[in-house]
Amino acid sequence: MTDPTDPERPVPRWLHAWAVLAVAATFALLALGQMVTSFRAGMADPVWPTEPWYLFSNYRLDFGYLIEHGHRILAWAIGLVVAVLGLGLWRAQPASRARGVGLAGLVVLLGGFLLFHAEMGSQRGRPTAEMAWPAAATLVTAAGLAVAFAAAGLGVAAGARGAVVRLLGVTALVAVMVQGLLGGFRVKLNELVGTDLAAVHGVFAQVVFGLLVTVAVLTAPPPSPARPARRVARGAVLLAALLFVQVVWGAIVRHDPNPLAQRLHLLFAFAATGVAVWVMAAVPADGAARSRVRRGGWLLGGLLALQLVLGVEAWMEKFGAYTLPELVPVTRTNATIRTLHALVGSALLATAVGLAVRLGQRVGAEARDAGGWSDHGERAGRELAAVRGGAT
Repeated sequence: MTDPTDPERPVPRWLHAWAVLAVAATFALLALGQMVTSFRAGMADPVWPTEPWYLFSNYRLDFGYLIEHGHRILAWAIGLVVAVLGLGLWRAQPASRARGVGLAGLVVLLGGFLLFHAEMGSQRGRPTAEMAWPAAATLVTAAGLAVAFAAAGLGVAAGARGAVVRLLGVTALVAVMVQGLLGGFRVKLNELVGTDLAAVHGVFAQVVFGLLVTVAVLTAPPPSPARPARRVARGAVLLAALLFVQVVWGAIVRHDPNPLAQRLHLLFAFAATGVAVWVMAAVPADGAARSRVRRGGWLLGGLLALQLVLGVEAWMEKFGAYTLPELVPVTRTNATIRTLHALVGSALLATAVGLAVRLGQRVGAEARDAGGWSDHGERAGRELAAVRGGAT
């Protein structure tokens, strides 16, 4: 159901605000995660899984230990926030059998995932090689996942209103679950596979962040029905893709600074900068694009300038000491610079994703046919068509 006091909103006000909260909380989690990497605190506590209240009964006055557990606690909180978001996106729709099936699937999915954690937690005193995989909990989780995805996917195929956003909500929830498991396995499997999962965990965090940004953009009031030029929207998509690949190479440089990763990180930085400058010039020149993103181009430019400065400083701190990068001691200065560089990179990627989604978003009849949200956009499209017809 939409907000009866504001018919132009595609979802209730609280649900869009909740999506924005999920983005903000995830950004804070990324900051803590980058601090864990910068201060080399990834194995400050090898115990996993842990409950949110674990720290209170196992408190230790150690900076690395505290930021690592702060990261875990906030991750639990974000899991709850995204669960409410996913359920809310289904609950906001008119009553129907599909809505009931989708909600039931999400409830089973969440229940199975909590059961999985409980069964893993009951074995955390065992050596990693002796732990048994929770088969029953995995089956329950998979069943809930299949039902929720099937309900959302059928809605998209049928062109149901809001189906795309519901599918994205389910996907974001599953991505958060996978990210939590990656973080836990990075700790639990450290003895067997080393730190290889750390880079995967860091990169997948950007995928989760991008999904939540997309949901937040699509639950906002719809933009003008006038479509920007395709080249502008495609440029924004290309920028987001380049920035994501650049983040991947940056994560490898942080965890395993081999010569290939170093070169590709720099090359993709040049490519992304060039495309970003083109997008910042193309958006103001296109009236429809300018009306859709407004200050988005300025935000992109500001973050890009800051990121270039931080990138140079982070590079010098890591590779300018005339010694092997892994032997460079951790200081407050270099850890802060590296953390800020990685964090601004995440913000830059999220901005590019938001621009790409907003510039390519369909409203009116297009949104209806694609399972989009906006009745308001459809009305606006009809009004625009009537004006154009009268003019001719």
